Amino acid sequence: MRLYRIFMLLVLFCGAVYQSYLLFLNWQQSPIKDGLAWRLEYAEIHAPQLLPSESLSTENVVLGSPQYLEVQLQADSKEEHPILARKIALPNLEILLSNVSGEPLAYQELTPLQWLGSEPRLFTYLTQGVPAKTQITVNIPIVLPPSASGFQVQMVYPNSF
Repeated sequence: MRLYRIFMLLVLFCGAVYQSYLLFLNWQQSPIKDGLAWRLEYAEIHAPQLLPSESLSTENVVLGSPQYLEVQLQADSKEEHPILARKIALPNLEILLSNVSGEPLAYQELTPLQWLGSEPRLFTYLTQGVPAKTQITVNIPIVLPPSASGFQVQMVYPNSF
């Protein structure tokens, strides 16, 4: 009878440890929203190149010409123990185009699904998050207004209730 009680206590203890482990794994797999973990490494607008003999006018620039914003992001977790570091959720990108005097011309906030493009290897980041020390480079198609001369890119997380 005493051996049976010890066995049952051992089974209960192992069950509690197993349940705690499952809860830890579930917590570990959900990505966190950490705005301080993201760093914008590089951003540049690539517009169509004109030949030196061509002048910049609306006749020379075709509206369907490939214009894109190349963005390079770095995820860097601040965790003390990298093995226990949780994955980081992808932020939204805010893009603001401005004219020569700095006045805003166009603003758009893109969700991760919109700015990731069609790169299949990046789609796992949408649900599972991004591991620390990961660098992501994407090309975002944009349409530049003729008077655009500057831009700003910011990473934000939307307010969730």
